[in-house]
Amino acid sequence: MSPLFNRRDRAPDPAPIADGGELRRARARTGLLRGGILAAIAAGPLALAVAVIGVQTTSAAPASAPVIPSAIAPPTGYAESFVDLWLRSSADTAASTALRAMAPGVELPRPKTTARLTVQKTIAVRSQPMGGRTWQVTVAATVVVPPADAQSGQPTPNPAQSAAQNVAQGSAQSRGAQAGTTEVRYFAVQVAMTRTAGSGGAPDSLVISAAPAQVAAPSSLAGPDPAVPDYGSQVGDGPLRETITGYLSAYLTGVGDSSRYLAPGAAIPAPGSTYTQVALKALATTTAVPASPADGSVLVVQAVVQATDASGDWPLVYPLRLTARAGRWEVSALAPVAVPVAPGSASSSGAVSQPSPSPSSSNGARP
Repeated sequence: MSPLFNRRDRAPDPAPIADGGELRRARARTGLLRGGILAAIAAGPLALAVAVIGVQTTSAAPASAPVIPSAIAPPTGYAESFVDLWLRSSADTAASTALRAMAPGVELPRPKTTARLTVQKTIAVRSQPMGGRTWQVTVAATVVVPPADAQSGQPTPNPAQSAAQNVAQGSAQSRGAQAGTTEVRYFAVQVAMTRTAGSGGAPDSLVISAAPAQVAAPSSLAGPDPAVPDYGSQVGDGPLRETITGYLSAYLTGVGDSSRYLAPGAAIPAPGSTYTQVALKALATTTAVPASPADGSVLVVQAVVQATDASGDWPLVYPLRLTARAGRWEVSALAPVAVPVAPGSASSSGAVSQPSPSPSSSNGARP
């Protein structure tokens, strides 16, 4: 029999039998392979989530956020205090500790012993940054200037005079020294200040770098302010004038009920019973007063009164806003500025003459 025939008809060889060690190693390789596959599958979504979170965090927090320093106010109060001390000081006496601490290198004035200024108050009226760390503050100082005889340094009375003449002359000089002239003088002061990042906005150090410079007073404005109402229409005798007179009299003296002149919902606290008498001197409006105002119409008036108390007569000016209701005007507010005009009322632009109100008009105070 040929060898080829024998190989084809022969039964296959039995499978080799693996021992226990080879089986354990095979199972370990299978477990590692399965774990690697699962890790690779899970790594895709996990990496994507980490990347998305990282992008969101980067967008939410900028790399370099600007640091905004704390705001600091101009050193106006410091300049006020310095000018007050400087005007009261003298180079002929020991300088005060407070003044030298504020301005160590500033020269002091040399006032006359018989003609010293009297400082009543100081107040800053303007502050301007000069660049760097220096501000220029303009301070208004209200002072009393001695009379001319005190400034000239007149000699004391002659001892040869009689005692009565010496007493009389001394009393006159004393009264003259007390009755000076009140003036307002303006001084520009340069104040340098520094601060650190941890100061919380408060200055760490301040110093007056030079003596004050007396400057001119602010100039007067030319012409009226366009934003202020033009009260060009005078109001004569009539119910409207009676309403304003009655309201301001009750408002300023406390005699009577001022609320009876108010529009519904208006609340204007009264200053109290300060004055004993109130007289209406002038009354003007921004427009002509309509004879029969529609409900809701608005009228802006300016009342000039003279209020009297125990110390004298005081001119006072009150801008008032009135609203029409049931044919009469009622006070709705103190109105220091122009207000919108309600539909149906006269325009507040321009000033025309107001006709004298008719005595039969019903726009008076409420009973």
